[in-house]
Order: sequence, then structure tokens, then C-alpha cells
Amino acid sequence: MNERTLCWQLSENIYQSLIQSIRTGRAHEVVGESSLGGTTRYFDQLAEQAVIDYITAHDIACTLISEEAGTISYGDDFTLILDPVDGSNNAMAGLPFYCTSLAYLDGEKEYGLVRNLAWDEWFEGMSDYGVLRNGRPLRRTHRSTMVSLYTRRGRYVEEMRTFSSKLRCLGSVALEMCYVAHGSLLALVDVRGKMRATDFAAGKIVVENAGGVVSALDGSPLCMDDNHINLVASSTPEIHEKILSIFNQ
Repeated sequence: MNERTLCWQLSENIYQSLIQSIRTGRAHEVVGESSLGGTTRYFDQLAEQAVIDYITAHDIACTLISEEAGTISYGDDFTLILDPVDGSNNAMAGLPFYCTSLAYLDGEKEYGLVRNLAWDEWFEGMSDYGVLRNGRPLRRTHRSTMVSLYTRRGRYVEEMRTFSSKLRCLGSVALEMCYVAHGSLLALVDVRGKMRATDFAAGKIVVENAGGVVSALDGSPLCMDDNHINLVASSTPEIHEKILSIFNQ
């Protein structure tokens, strides 16, 4: 089974688990805490369990890094980085902007799948190949002037307005990174100091294979082991340099 087939099957299992959780009437029920202390709801738990069940049933020898359970080792053939439902608050509110985020890492081979669970849309990033949107080569747009900004207490809002007056925050980092790759957003900036690999791994693969750039706020490469990252994802290297200059004057 290749990486595309595996990740797509896992995303389908997650989608079916969401339908199941809604039918039970328990989807929004709080059932525990994630590996980093966040709230785990029933639909999060069921979605992650669907992935774990598939991995164990098919003896897939991978290391799984997941939003809820943390790191689980089933072998060392490759690494899967998973956020079963990125944009949980949107999902709970009925806002159709949430996704499954899956990154497959095996040495230099990288594959990222971000699947919008609210409607029929998905993005795939593949090393040495490029980006697909809904199975076709991504066609980028150059009409947007919008930037997604995640901040606390208004930090850097005025500084970012010197670059763009059209600041947004849509609630699903992985999906927004895909729209950065597409060009619908010029960039995504997160200065909350809370980004983790499960939040950005798949989106990073999509952005970079579309010709964009992803880094920490100081321009350094992202570390998959760091759980408190400030992140900038830009649709072009030129935009990236302009945004970094705002924070590193």
C-alpha cells in the first residue's frame, strides 16, 4: 500500500467515524484531555481511534504522532503525523471549515493530505511532484490580498496591517495553509506560540510543494519536536521575506 492510498483510506475512516459520532448524539461530549492538555471530545476520540484500529488491523509498522494520543510506536518504517479534526470549534458550531490533516514522512519522501470534511475538497502535497487539488494539478490564483493572523491580545495586529489591511482568522490552520498554497491567502501567521507538528505538518508539505515557504517567526526551519512554535506560511518567497522583516526589524 503506497502513501496516497494509506492516507486516503485513513481520511475516509475518519470521515465515517464523524458520521457515526453525530448519529449517536454524543459528538460534542467532552471525554478527556489530549496529550498536551487540551479538551478531547467524543468525535475527536472516535476519529483518532478509527486510525489506530486500521493501523493495528493491517500491521502497519509506523510511528503515529496524533493530536489526542501523542506519540504511539507500531514500528519504524515511516512516521504519520495526524490531526483527525483540525478546526474542532468550527465543526461544533456547524461552520463548514474543518479538516483531517495527515503527513507521511519516510526519509526524504513526504506526502501531505488535507481533506476538508465539510465538503468535497482535498489537497495533496508530494515531494518532487507538486500539489493536487481534488486530484488535479493545483492552479494558483494571484488575486488575493488577505492574510490569516492568529494572535493573542492583539499582538502584531498593527504591524501586520502595514502589510495587509485584510486580516482574517478562519479556524483551521491546515486548511488555511492549503489556501496559502493556492494563493487565496497571501500568508498565514500564527504568533500564539502554540503550533505543533500535528497542526502544520501536512499543510507545510502542501505549501512548500506549491512553491511557498514555511518557517518559524525568525525564519528558522520548523522542528517537528517543538510544541510551542510561532509560524509563518507564505505563498511566495518574496511575500515570506516581507512578512519576516516585520517581526525581525
